[in-house]
Amino acid sequence: MTSRWSRPAALVLLVLLALLAGCGDPEPPPQPGHLVIIGGGLQPDNAEIYTRLVSLTGDSGHWAVLPTASGAPETVGPRTVDRLAAQGADARLIDLRAGEFEKASDPKIVADIAAARGLFFTGGSQTRIVELFRPEAGDTPAYQAMRRLLSEGGVVAGTSAGAAMMSNPMIERGDASLALSRGRTFGPDRAAEDGVSIGRGMGFFPYGMTDQHFLSRGRLGRLIIALEETRFDRGYGIADDRAIHVDLGSARIEALGGPAALLLLDASEVRASGGARRGFRIDLLGSGDVVDGLSGRVTPARGKVPAGRPPGNLEQLPPAEDAWDAHVIEQLMLLLAQQPARTASALDAYYELVFEEDERTQYWLAPDGDAASLTVIGLRLDLIPRRSQ
Repeated sequence: MTSRWSRPAALVLLVLLALLAGCGDPEPPPQPGHLVIIGGGLQPDNAEIYTRLVSLTGDSGHWAVLPTASGAPETVGPRTVDRLAAQGADARLIDLRAGEFEKASDPKIVADIAAARGLFFTGGSQTRIVELFRPEAGDTPAYQAMRRLLSEGGVVAGTSAGAAMMSNPMIERGDASLALSRGRTFGPDRAAEDGVSIGRGMGFFPYGMTDQHFLSRGRLGRLIIALEETRFDRGYGIADDRAIHVDLGSARIEALGGPAALLLLDASEVRASGGARRGFRIDLLGSGDVVDGLSGRVTPARGKVPAGRPPGNLEQLPPAEDAWDAHVIEQLMLLLAQQPARTASALDAYYELVFEEDERTQYWLAPDGDAASLTVIGLRLDLIPRRSQ
């Protein structure tokens, strides 16, 4: 049967539908650059992350630090330069602050960005970054210079707000529990802080949505709603003092900085019914574990071996009373690997989060059996309304 759509017309329709639905940035990833996305709270002694940052620029160029997101750029900018320099990097400050809109078109600023090999965005507020470089009037020359830097093999790194800005759309703010109960927040009212606010991001990361301070601040709930609203398949929740290194040329995403670095949430098979959302898959990854950005397939770090199951017939672990307390989700995932139980749950005011092992779940450990090295792959997550509410 012949289609009533010509191929060009069909492609145009698909693009328009994707944009109307609020899907991710349709631009292809620049080639062959790199991203280092840090969850926040990077400590000066995290040698693994700093070593990777320094190696990516090497002797071919310098780092330019942009404190645009910060509420105290006069302090944060120079301090970041000093920390990079202490690790052996050639680092320089581009003192471009929030609200300095004319500077994003200043030929000198554009030239300073173009001259760098790596750009480092500090923490603060991700909306300050986007408002300056990608205003509603259109992308600025400074932003275009950043895209060119990546396309020429350069590096863009960011911590905290500098991590949240990487995707497009991005999470602007939000609370995990309120996001689940109230959904997405629209409009400029920042005082309400209800639901989750989603806006335009920088669009450097093309493989899903990024979130930061993820495990310590219990942000899984808001990422669930953000994926639902944007129709991204995967969300990357990066922990404090941890990072992911993204090779845009190969779509290789490597966890850095220590154990429990990244919680990867896959919503591609989720089915919603009667207020429940069933069929999420979550992975907990540490240093050296790798994700294929295109397929979402996880490969454990070299040298890790499958973890044996502990003996016993325990069906379910006692529920965690507050799903959004610091590190609760991480701890439940690790407990399931070390206990004979196959199911665990965590409670929200309105929902129960049910974690369950099945035939797709895998646990991997370093050869010495150190529990801190644990990698969790393919744990099922269902989100079920609580009947008492």
